[in-house]
Amino acid sequence: MIQSIHKGVEIELVVHELPHELWSCDYTLTTHPERKTTFHKGDKDFPTQNEAEEYALQQARAEIDKETEGKPIHEIKDPPRQVRI
Repeated sequence: MIQSIHKGVEIELVVHELPHELWSCDYTLTTHPERKTTFHKGDKDFPTQNEAEEYALQQARAEIDKETEGKPIHEIKDPPRQVRI
C-alpha cells in the first residue's frame, strides 16, 4: 500500500500481481476532514509493478484535478499521522 496526497485528497494505491506476470493497481481517494472515500478499480494491466503504480497515481491525480477544477483547495484539517523514525 502506497499513500500520497494531491490537492488535499489522500491517495492510497493497492497493487495486485495478476496471472502471467502482470500487475494492476487500484486506488482509493479520501477527502479530509469529511473522510469521504471513493474506490477506483485498476483498468489496465502492466508488465511491471512500477508501471502499474505510476499509471494509477496519474489516474488518481487526473480524477482529483477534474473534481476540484475551479474550486478552492481546502486545507487538510485532519492529515494522516506522520511518525519520526
